[in-house]
Amino acid sequence: MVGHEPRADGGRSRSKVARVIEAYDLDGVGNELEQRWLATGEDGMSLRELADYFNRSVLEAAIERSDMSVLDVDVDRLYEQLTDDDVSGGVRTRTQRRLERNGIDVESVTGDFVSHQTIYTYLREYRDVEQPEPTPQQRRESALERIQKLQDRSAAVTQDAIEGLQRAELAPEGDVDVVVDIQVIYTDTGEQFDVFDLIERGNE
Repeated sequence: MVGHEPRADGGRSRSKVARVIEAYDLDGVGNELEQRWLATGEDGMSLRELADYFNRSVLEAAIERSDMSVLDVDVDRLYEQLTDDDVSGGVRTRTQRRLERNGIDVESVTGDFVSHQTIYTYLREYRDVEQPEPTPQQRRESALERIQKLQDRSAAVTQDAIEGLQRAELAPEGDVDVVVDIQVIYTDTGEQFDVFDLIERGNE
């Protein structure tokens, strides 16, 4: 059980994250959240990524306690089917029923999922963690990473939509590749830049 984590609440009720860690016996996850938040480069995670990481850990722990085996399922895929806005209602319902048939209280488990803001509150107020001020290069890298993920996501969603229309014979057949190009236009000067080139060049 995780019952000895540092507390910065002066005796107030523990955070939701701490309560869920204890309820699911997620030993070491609190330290993992802290280390990944403070890490730089590939080892670092944003608050949203940390929330997804934590929630997947909760789902995996629930599966381990059920009639299912984590070796026989794709936890990441199940988590996506339960939470992703792009997943259809039918897929989500089938996933919920599959989990429930194996003894998992889906409503209870998803009720224990947390938001990125809850993760932030846990790290700052419960564990008393503060990120160091990022360097200019770290700020650029962080911005590039966020935009790249959004660009990749936009391309994937668009391609999935086109292929769905093709299957329904509502778009021309054929293999497609989707390219998402993000341009930044300075309205006062009319200058236009590729967003990645702009960020990498800095304030020249």
